[in-house]
Amino acid sequence: MKAIQLIKYGDASTSFQIANISEPELVNKDDVLIQVEASGINFADVMARRGLYKAAPPLPAVLGYEVVGIVIKVKDPINNRFIGKRVLAMTRFGGYAECAISTINGIQELPKEINNGSALALATQYCTAYYAINIEMNLMEGDTVLIHAASGGVGTALTQLAKNKGCKVIGLTRSEKKVAYLKQIGVDVPIVTSSNDYVNEIEEKVGVKNVDAIFNPVGGKTVKRDLSLLNSGGKLVFFGISDRINKRKGSVNTILQLLKIGKIHPALLLLNSQSIIGVNLLKIAENKPKIIQKALNELVHLVTQGKINPTANYGFNYKEIDKAHSGLEKGLFTGKSFINWI
Repeated sequence: MKAIQLIKYGDASTSFQIANISEPELVNKDDVLIQVEASGINFADVMARRGLYKAAPPLPAVLGYEVVGIVIKVKDPINNRFIGKRVLAMTRFGGYAECAISTINGIQELPKEINNGSALALATQYCTAYYAINIEMNLMEGDTVLIHAASGGVGTALTQLAKNKGCKVIGLTRSEKKVAYLKQIGVDVPIVTSSNDYVNEIEEKVGVKNVDAIFNPVGGKTVKRDLSLLNSGGKLVFFGISDRINKRKGSVNTILQLLKIGKIHPALLLLNSQSIIGVNLLKIAENKPKIIQKALNELVHLVTQGKINPTANYGFNYKEIDKAHSGLEKGLFTGKSFINWI
């Protein structure tokens, strides 16, 4: 079968090759094999390509956390009813290929009205947002939330789910060109970070320490700045560290990144009644797969009810993996990006 292999770390134009490799074997009782129609691309893939994601498999590696396709084989005959079903599947790597393995708890059958791109957005992006909003915290109607990288896949999902709960959304973007998109998806206060001090602007528009929840995939100095905005009882959800992307590998640069974030004493969180929450969806999917299955099921229902509308306008042929990766890394896209195999 054809697969996209990561063969070396670095720039998207030189890191991948299209290779013919063996079809993956079903090993565990709950394993299923998917004939892939489309594979999702995530920023974690970019981090892995740069050699900055320790959980990634050794080279040559097949990346990819989610696929849409048809179940063609199951390990346990008790699961034969899934053969021939079109599903969204979590893959825990291996998704950049014509066939990929998932598990019974990692798949969700899809109705015809949900296209491949929208379905792929539901996996990593919307599941991360759903888990953060509905399981790690309980947003209330009237809460004010701040979303970094609001035009991206997770940012779009967070915005739609927060608006669904009646929240006021502040959305950050690096590009003036994306402001219209932010307004389109429901952002109430769009802010362009490349030209403004977002802390001062937020304090002017919503008040000092009036933010109830912050969703941050950036890291670095933004963490301290975000904490200065939090209201009593506020929560900061940390689900990425894109600030690390342009730094070299190695322990020294990792330490420098930690120094930029700074020390945060638990006693200060206690005094201010604030929380910092880390969300790593891969770990949740690995250790608590039924939570992810429940989230996927609920998200599919929300789409069919018209309560959320996943954005997935950036689909590429699998041979254009370098273009897809480069655009995602440079922040050129809005919503979900993915590659097609058919």
